[in-house]
Amino acid sequence: MVAKSKNISVPEPLNRHLSANTRDDLPGVATYIDGGAAHVTAEAVMALQHLRKPLHAKIAALKESGDLQRRLELLATYFDEASTDGIRGTPAHREAAFALLYFLKGFDRIPDSVPEVGLLDDAMIVQIVLQRHAATLRTHWLRRGRTWPAEL
Repeated sequence: MVAKSKNISVPEPLNRHLSANTRDDLPGVATYIDGGAAHVTAEAVMALQHLRKPLHAKIAALKESGDLQRRLELLATYFDEASTDGIRGTPAHREAAFALLYFLKGFDRIPDSVPEVGLLDDAMIVQIVLQRHAATLRTHWLRRGRTWPAEL
């Protein structure tokens, strides 16, 4: 599991939530995101900032899923820029961080190694976060003079 880098680690409550994959631990996806975002602390944000290289490498390696790759790149860009701008702790920032950490971690509800469906859980989480925060993300994008992607 990718959780540590140079003595920076994902806080244990968030790590446990990310790892919840037993039958008793499987809430609905929206509830799972809510619970995960609630565990995104300043320490978790710092950990994700230190895990930028492995995150971007894993996103770049998504050759067969261009849509998921573009969505993750958008969330990663938003996360980085919002962190730099001091816009931390908002629901959009916490949920973007949670979605990125979920994608990055070593085990999922559906292991990434399962052919054709391994990234389905990652894609669902990313899509829900994008839908929930479309207005915030779009505003952020447009303020930076970028064209908002027509298809997400």
